[in-house]
Amino acid sequence: MSRSFLFLLVSLPLVAVSCKSVPGKAGTRDSGQSALMDESFAAKNACNPDNHKRPFIIEWDATDMSSFESYAANDVVIVRYEGCNLVVLDECRNDSVRGEQGAYKPVEWTSGSLEKLDIASEGELYAKLPLGEATLGGRVRGGEKFSMEYYVAGTRNASRDSVYRADLEDNPGCDGATHFVYGYNLGAFALGSVTESSAEVGGSIYGFGAGGNSSKSRKADKKGGDLSVCQADDATEVAGCKAPIRLSLREIRDGEDPKKEARSAPETDESLNAAGELASKMDMSDEARARFDAASLKMASKDGNGCLAELDAHDALDPKHQSTEPKSGLGHMRAQCLMIAGKCDAGKKLARKSYEVSSMASMGPEQIDKAVDGLAMMNCQGKMAPRDQVIKSLFDLQQGAYITKKSPKECAAAYKSIQKVKGKAKPKDEDDRQIIDLERNLWSMTPNCFARAGDCDQAWKVFVENYPKESLENIKDPAQRDDIQRSTFDSMVTKCKGKVK
Repeated sequence: MSRSFLFLLVSLPLVAVSCKSVPGKAGTRDSGQSALMDESFAAKNACNPDNHKRPFIIEWDATDMSSFESYAANDVVIVRYEGCNLVVLDECRNDSVRGEQGAYKPVEWTSGSLEKLDIASEGELYAKLPLGEATLGGRVRGGEKFSMEYYVAGTRNASRDSVYRADLEDNPGCDGATHFVYGYNLGAFALGSVTESSAEVGGSIYGFGAGGNSSKSRKADKKGGDLSVCQADDATEVAGCKAPIRLSLREIRDGEDPKKEARSAPETDESLNAAGELASKMDMSDEARARFDAASLKMASKDGNGCLAELDAHDALDPKHQSTEPKSGLGHMRAQCLMIAGKCDAGKKLARKSYEVSSMASMGPEQIDKAVDGLAMMNCQGKMAPRDQVIKSLFDLQQGAYITKKSPKECAAAYKSIQKVKGKAKPKDEDDRQIIDLERNLWSMTPNCFARAGDCDQAWKVFVENYPKESLENIKDPAQRDDIQRSTFDSMVTKCKGKVK
């Protein structure tokens, strides 16, 4: 062996690759080209999250999708994204103060179109579907080719631009967090193995819209949502084209949120007057209006801390209309944002003052108290007085029973919250029917919340737990008692009639 050849061997660079599956060096590709992909940017950076900030979530099944949607309905989603692996940190949130790290704005619906991706090599797999390495990598190396079709119907973005690491330090469920989901696309996708001929055929091969013949369309290996309904006119059908399909990730920033100090002040008069620092030299009135609009959007998104930060910035820009001043007309908004941020007592205090200097003052203190209670029911989170906790949870049960479908977990959380403090929640006067009639309200609302959520067994269980015992005292026959309870259940909880054994 020549000296020059030995020198060449020892001088070659050693490359360490951290991805769990690395493209191997093949001989010659079908096209006749040599396997230069190993030296390409895609191969060397195959599992580097820095190069894949908008991954498709093709690995998620229906359970994963449901869990993500439940998480995103109340909080910004925090994840650990390393290599070709992304894990949603489901415990990285504060269940008592939803939206503590932010929330997601309403969906911005778009007029989408069918898009396609073809995967014919490992390089294309890593570049286009990095999270698919675990299940598709081996098949691609074995020569299989894949085609994916997707349709984006809308986008939902977070109410904040950033999440800071200091805000996550006290929660062990956030250990290992690297990114947060700034936004996500909703729609549908389908992916499957194809031959050269089928991949080149025009139109949809997975049954999309008019271009896809459902009788001839291929069966997908992986799918999210239902491509065949993405252009339907019926609202129920189109709901099948609203599944999360692609994420937009941002890295968690080091340090502490510079706006945190004003938001985390104690619940005192001084905390209600906290104002953020202003560095902008823009037109004051235009900027103040922009801050107010941003606060409104964040309040609607249930991002209480974000709303307070925007109002603080507004107050610094427009000293004549302070949100901390009840007479300004903005106190009502700030009161709600305080409640959402977990400062229920401070929010109620400001709300009451705002009502007392408005046209509502003529209605008397009783009506003002009822209005404040109404705001507390809809907005309060975190630590609350027993009565506030009860009326907030009753509101959630009432919504789930008669207005909008909640999950069994949400119904259970509201019911459990009341059970914890109901003995401590005292009526403030003889007209405080929510507390006076609490047992009756629990008997009717809780089973119907579970019934609407689709859990009839749990609906029956809580119905029996709260059944008025005095009405059965004189009935000794267990079978007769059971018949009476079941008959009453069927008439009160109609969605579960005949569904409980």
